[in-house]
Amino acid sequence: MWAPSQPTPTSTHAFDFTDLSPATTYHLWLHDVDEWNRPLTTQLTVTTAPRTGTTAATVGNGSILLNGQPFFPLTTWSTCTNTIPDRIGLGFNLFMGEGCGHEQTISSALGGKAVAVVNATTKLANQPGVIGWYYPDELDGRVSLPLSPADVTSMAVTPPDGMLSFLTLTNHFFSGAAPLSIGRSLYPAFASIANVIGFDLYPLQNWCRNDAFQSVYDAQRELDTLAAGKPTFQWIEARKMDCSAALSPTPQTVAAETWLAIAGGADGIGYFPDEWSADVGTEIGALNTQITDLAPALLAPAVTASAPAAVKVGAHTLNGALYVIAVNSSTSPFDVQLQVDGAGSRTFDVLGEGRQVTAADNAISDHFGGLGVHIYVSAPDGWTQTSTQTSTPH
Repeated sequence: MWAPSQPTPTSTHAFDFTDLSPATTYHLWLHDVDEWNRPLTTQLTVTTAPRTGTTAATVGNGSILLNGQPFFPLTTWSTCTNTIPDRIGLGFNLFMGEGCGHEQTISSALGGKAVAVVNATTKLANQPGVIGWYYPDELDGRVSLPLSPADVTSMAVTPPDGMLSFLTLTNHFFSGAAPLSIGRSLYPAFASIANVIGFDLYPLQNWCRNDAFQSVYDAQRELDTLAAGKPTFQWIEARKMDCSAALSPTPQTVAAETWLAIAGGADGIGYFPDEWSADVGTEIGALNTQITDLAPALLAPAVTASAPAAVKVGAHTLNGALYVIAVNSSTSPFDVQLQVDGAGSRTFDVLGEGRQVTAADNAISDHFGGLGVHIYVSAPDGWTQTSTQTSTPH
């Protein structure tokens, strides 16, 4: 990540580093160019303080804001308080519900390092780290006809100021899924009753298919349209549930689905259920680290981008840098050309791969293996490259 540059020549500089997570260590590079165009880069390591007191949660510019700063939630469902510290160590920063009957005391388990959303029926409020209430899971699947938009809006809950409401839908709002008996016309009403809207679509363990990963992206795009500017999130399947063990999620499928959701516009990610194999857990930890590093960019303004057929792409720009997330939703390999506004002839680091690609006429050409993920980052003009493969400068 890059902070805004200071173009006016001066011998004294001051930067505010925002969007940082609490109780987290960061590596910072301060990069300066003098009047003779000579660069100087100084590295710093800092650790942020834990959160204290209550945290004000609002929404703005399509993101969750905590105390006014954009927040990308990485969440689990019904994690027991005694395992919250382990999950925080794996990079989770939001806990939705508590599965062992201790939701009233979830605040004390957060340690100032994460936040929580609790069941709306508890009316829990004014607790450190508790930022919202959630509706019953998959509320649209719990109702039946006759049902009107007014009936749906009458279900609305209103948390106190500084807290948000969270709603998880089934995937049946999606044009690629079979509709429920209530149809699809009521989904705008469902979207109207929550501040933050998510859904679950498990191609392997609900649809029992290994050829429908593209729906993770396509449904996310449709949810963003339905949400009309509100923050959205998507749950990612993390272990066997309803279908054959041969279709159990793997580290590769978890990574592909996660980045497909983000490329499709998700402003948060959850993993369900809150238990998984050791190798999937290792992958989730790596994903959480990378998403946290990139979170300010992932919540930044989107840039128009496209790709052929099975390859799905999303792009963002922040402080002059350009970020591109591209995922092959097929298990077959492809050589593709990504079209990205603003790519021009810029050079991109391919994160975690130790290589670079150079665009031509706004196009990035690359090879994608089956379910392959590439994340491209191009520094702002004037940045002299330093080593960014092991840590991300902010």
